[in-house]
Amino acid sequence: MKLKAILASISFAVFSTTAAHAAPVTGAQVNYRILSSTTLLIVHQNGSYTVSVSRIIQPLNATGVQAQSQVNIAYPGNFATLKVLKAYTEDADGTRHAVVPSEIFRQSTPSAIKAPFLSDGVNESVIFPAVAPGDTLHIRYDLTYAHPYLPGIYAVSAVLNPTIAIQHAAIAMDTVKDNSMKIYKAKAGTGWQSDSNGFTATHNTVSVPPLGTPSPSQYAGLAVLSTVNSWDDLARAYDQLADPAMEITPAVRAAAEQAAGGQTGDQAIVPIFHWVQKNIHTVSVDYRTAGFTPMPATDTLARGIADSNAKVALTCAMLQVVGIHAVPAMVSNETRFKEYPGVDPFAFDHFLVYLPAQHRFLDVSNRHASATALPIADAGRPALITGKTPRMVITPVPDTNSPMLSEVEDLSLHGNGELAGTEQVTANGYAAQQERAAISGLRGRRLLKKIRDSFYSQGDIGELDKVEFRDRFDLEQPFAMRAHIVREGKFVPGKIFSLSLPEMHPVTASLLPFASNESRSTPSVVDPTSLHFQLSIHIPSGYHPLYLPNSESLKTPVGDYSVTYAFSNGTFTESESLVLPEFLIPSEQFPMLRKITAMALEANKQALVLEKSA
Repeated sequence: MKLKAILASISFAVFSTTAAHAAPVTGAQVNYRILSSTTLLIVHQNGSYTVSVSRIIQPLNATGVQAQSQVNIAYPGNFATLKVLKAYTEDADGTRHAVVPSEIFRQSTPSAIKAPFLSDGVNESVIFPAVAPGDTLHIRYDLTYAHPYLPGIYAVSAVLNPTIAIQHAAIAMDTVKDNSMKIYKAKAGTGWQSDSNGFTATHNTVSVPPLGTPSPSQYAGLAVLSTVNSWDDLARAYDQLADPAMEITPAVRAAAEQAAGGQTGDQAIVPIFHWVQKNIHTVSVDYRTAGFTPMPATDTLARGIADSNAKVALTCAMLQVVGIHAVPAMVSNETRFKEYPGVDPFAFDHFLVYLPAQHRFLDVSNRHASATALPIADAGRPALITGKTPRMVITPVPDTNSPMLSEVEDLSLHGNGELAGTEQVTANGYAAQQERAAISGLRGRRLLKKIRDSFYSQGDIGELDKVEFRDRFDLEQPFAMRAHIVREGKFVPGKIFSLSLPEMHPVTASLLPFASNESRSTPSVVDPTSLHFQLSIHIPSGYHPLYLPNSESLKTPVGDYSVTYAFSNGTFTESESLVLPEFLIPSEQFPMLRKITAMALEANKQALVLEKSA
């Protein structure tokens, strides 16, 4: 059993996705193409604005028809309205089939259903009639917002998704001749061309990025139009919404004092952090449909449920009660490790607590996070610190100087063909959070079934029992699990026989996404980690290894790998380690990562050949 395996701005979706995790494809199949997509943001004199979208899409096969014959338009129902100006299907002979009003369905977004007091999100689905491959789908609509998401900031951005063919794309902004409002233009990557109104692009080459590729916003063409040119301005605009929500009311003060248990200052940080984590249930919301105004801290206490924005506002207020200055920080959970080239509120989708005096971040929304280690989805990301001294920083990267995940197996070979003994997994930092999350809420038979299912999914035949945990619920301590395992049928005794060594453990599992490519044109993303695996097998009396596999080691700029084999006093030992210190591996350095992967996978094919002593 391997416990690791238990773990089982306005940006427009036509351009942008948040992840690309498909297998590498040569000559990728194109299911549809965008013939034209234009987005114009118009700022009105009264501060409201309209986003006018015009799009023509051509499905090329049945899969494309299924994917594109319904267009979903989501927006905040409390300060935006939608008007569909035209929508029709045009077939090959030029006949147009209009979308009738009865084929436009309005419903609440998932976040509005889960927590209507946090989001008034509305989704309108436009169903195109009589769609066949080769037809074109035409739609034009206006979204009018009573005010911007953040006071005084208007922005539009778009990412060129490498998996989508686009003949013509454009984003533009019009401030209705308001000379006091300047439009700032910025771009990163390739594909976007600047013109007098904004940006245009053509993207006809479709490619499916391989496994382990970061979000397109990390490496693909990204264009931003904004009315501000400083992240500090965005932070101050957010403060206008967040400051009232962090008011210290009698209810907030009472909750803070109760959570702190009489402690103040630095000693109160951890108990308050865990109190909010435990007592305020987290729900995810889309800030494009919910807006950025956090729910007041008092209301969050009363409801016991909140998104990351509201939980951060409450935590900051409670920490202020015990003398700790804390401010919200905006971050993105995308696999993107650089800031947007221009200022867009939707460069962020998550909130953290930031403690300026300690230069420390807390994620109160993650149920299994500790107060000393960020979840992996928060680490190494650009974070906009708000408050009186706003600035953009990078959140800490996981410390790889000591093992983050360690697996130790101590087994004995028996004459009946069994390989039996103990396995212990110890996890620190974000790895401990992941291990705890994998078995969250499970007890008794359900917990044992989860662990046994993992054991059998690795191809093992035998039994697993006597499972013990250390510090399963103390989030500030390393997590450990110990189990007794029996693997049956691992060898048939004879004068000479071989025993296959374990083929899947944390080291090789973390490298599998990079096994299928010799080279890459895109960067690769890994979780910074330090993994250790040790296998000890006590050999039956009268046997010894015929030979030992070759020990190997490799040190590269992207990481280090080593595997050693030894035999002493009747015990065979395999030790394997992997250290990857950074999130991003540039494409030119990918061959080094590939070499580490190949060496680790080759080590997994080794066998222990035993010979009966004379």
